[in-house]
Amino acid sequence: MDLEHYRVLITAIDKKSLTAAAETLDYTVSGISRSIAALEKETGFPLLYRGKSGVQPTADCLRLLPSIRELLFSADRLSQTISGIRGGEQGIIGIGTAYRRYYRWITDVTSKFRELHPGIQFQIFNGTSTDFIARLEQHRLDFCLVSKRDGAHLWYPLVNDPLLALIPKDHPLASMKEIPIEAFCREPYIETCPGLDIDSARFFETRGIRPNTQFTTMDVQATYSMVEAGLGISVNNRINCMPGYPDVLHLPLLPAQDVEIGLACAEILSPAAESFLAFIKDKLPKDV
Repeated sequence: MDLEHYRVLITAIDKKSLTAAAETLDYTVSGISRSIAALEKETGFPLLYRGKSGVQPTADCLRLLPSIRELLFSADRLSQTISGIRGGEQGIIGIGTAYRRYYRWITDVTSKFRELHPGIQFQIFNGTSTDFIARLEQHRLDFCLVSKRDGAHLWYPLVNDPLLALIPKDHPLASMKEIPIEAFCREPYIETCPGLDIDSARFFETRGIRPNTQFTTMDVQATYSMVEAGLGISVNNRINCMPGYPDVLHLPLLPAQDVEIGLACAEILSPAAESFLAFIKDKLPKDV
């Protein structure tokens, strides 16, 4: 069993591209292809196929993925432990945040940690809470700052953050102290990140509300610009509220909806990640 073949396979799947996998691992594309072919010969069945969005795992390969990720994670833990016994440190720690406001905290604590542990590297990602929890449980990530999700991970609550309505300053609703959620059924609604399992979408689903969606965007800054232009109303987390839009009001919802935000981490961590968790436990942000 050649672990490097499995690492190549996982990288190709995660990157959805043989070319991207080659760039990441400093291989040639033909080298990536040979490695996967060798693994397919060893397993006795195809592992990848080319889909519309790049290379995809076959159904048989999908059955193997949890075990392969566990295998590679255990191998990395072993390598880090051996390095620690020898007096050195190594490892890469992945941190994701669904809220850009946490970047300052992340960069501050990682900088201080690296002063004590210069051999440890960090990767920082932005994305959605649901995606990060899935990556956490696949050993593709060590920590993430997200809204609470179910799953097999450790959870350190940080803050209860309210969802707020975004209302144009001259809108008829602007005079209200709270915005009834039923208003989103009739007023033109601007949806941010359509199709993704984000906090606002979860809120509407749990309340049985179907917004009158007239505009969609994947960029919260575009949402603010459209609200400012009077195209409609929207919803955003308070922690994600953007300055620089004086004609956009942030008003509470009725009924109110708080989102629990916290730090999630894998139940089993690498030695590097264990050291980092011990370092940050008394430094967790309570507000940003």
